[in-house]
Amino acid sequence: METIGLKMRGIRKKHKMNQIEFSEKIGISQGRLSEIEQDKTKPSADTLIQLRKQFSVDLNWLLHIE
Repeated sequence: METIGLKMRGIRKKHKMNQIEFSEKIGISQGRLSEIEQDKTKPSADTLIQLRKQFSVDLNWLLHIE
């Protein structure tokens, strides 16, 4: 099952960014990003908007959990 956290990690890796770079780009702390990638928490609406703006992420794909 590909979770939101795994998908976000995949986006970050695709762009060859570390957690600090990626989190700065989407406006959250590195710690928060780590929690999202580990599926300990979910991204906020603002974070999702920044993902869409900064990385052209299809939010329907991101939020669809199989």
